[in-house]
Amino acid sequence: MRKRLKLVMILVFLGAVLYYPLMEENEYRLFVMNRGLIHAILASGLVFLTGFAGQISLGQAGFYAIGAYTSAILSTSYGVPIPLSIIVGVIFSVVAGLVVSVPSFNLKAFFLSLVTIAFGLIVHRLIVNLQPLTGGTNGFFGIPPMRWAGSMFTSNMHYYLFLGILAATVVSMYHIKRSYLGRAMFAINDDETAAESCGISARKAKVFAFAFSGALAGLAGALYAHFAGFLTPEPFVFFESSRFVGMAVVGGLRHLWGGVIGGIGLTLLPETLRLPYAGWENYYLLLASTITILFVVFLPRGLGDLASKALDRLWKVEGATKTLKDATVVDDSEAGADDASLT
Repeated sequence: MRKRLKLVMILVFLGAVLYYPLMEENEYRLFVMNRGLIHAILASGLVFLTGFAGQISLGQAGFYAIGAYTSAILSTSYGVPIPLSIIVGVIFSVVAGLVVSVPSFNLKAFFLSLVTIAFGLIVHRLIVNLQPLTGGTNGFFGIPPMRWAGSMFTSNMHYYLFLGILAATVVSMYHIKRSYLGRAMFAINDDETAAESCGISARKAKVFAFAFSGALAGLAGALYAHFAGFLTPEPFVFFESSRFVGMAVVGGLRHLWGGVIGGIGLTLLPETLRLPYAGWENYYLLLASTITILFVVFLPRGLGDLASKALDRLWKVEGATKTLKDATVVDDSEAGADDASLT
């Protein structure tokens, strides 16, 4: 019964996720959901970097921007096919991740965070100042949209594409987490000195973590470029980097689904609070930020951990009920046997 209930819940959840764009009539809400899926991909990379490997990054907007502008420039100015331009954008982000990983060999915590902040600021200033290449503050327009069989992607097609990439991201993280490299990263996160004394190479683990995280951020940026159709420097400022960190923390840094829950949840939260009342537009973002702070304070392990515990408790209650019933049946049969022997 417990396995059947679990299977039914999973099937209902998957059905709702897959059916959502078909029943959503509001194009803006579907647009926001697609943005949430992109943010979930990026936030999953932060969960991998910070939650698994213990490395702090407050410059993810820099990797996000590299992937976005690389793919946009190649596809628009040089006519490179979109899939290839996205791959090149991811490669450039991986290279940037490898470069940023070098200071992590000797720097930790606060000092490493300053390096990543500086990286994000450098990328942002390059976007603003290299106006002939990036459009600067005027924006980069005319980015070609993704197409299938000659037709431009619809909102539903974007949804299923982003959902598939996000699912592949979670599956990849799951297998890495259970591999030797994943266990090595968790060991380094808990105690780097003890891990190295056991023969684990902290440098290799950190390099891989930064490269993987940078790849996901670059992929998210490239997808966003062709999804939005234009780029401006605003989505790549330091505030966005801190927002991505907030998504990972609220979702749960040590939980596999933390980036998914936090990325989608914190993207939808402000839109959910945007109510049609006069003057409310000045306060709904303040309320959204307050709710985020409350999540961090009262749920430091994240919503992913809370959801996991709730599901585990549900399975255990069901299992305990079944065990109690079995024990009652056994006791009744034994009591009947004793009565028969006395007779």
